[in-house]
Amino acid sequence: MTKPQNKNAPELAGSKGAIPKTDGVDFTALRSAYAQQGHHLHSVTSKDGTTTYWAERWGLVRYLPSLHDAALFLAQIGGRL
Repeated sequence: MTKPQNKNAPELAGSKGAIPKTDGVDFTALRSAYAQQGHHLHSVTSKDGTTTYWAERWGLVRYLPSLHDAALFLAQIGGRL
């Protein structure tokens, strides 16, 4: 038996209004995978529209120029999407 859809629920990922995917990888999925490995994944977008990513653990920071690089580093630390 299925429940009726909640019209007040937030929109699903991939739908209009959700966090956009970049380079085919969802930032929130990467962030969650990093958290499972004990790391933190951060991002900041500058006024010109470029986004910078970095991973942090134990006060050490690794600069990641793109989400693709973030996914590669995730594999290097033993994480999976």
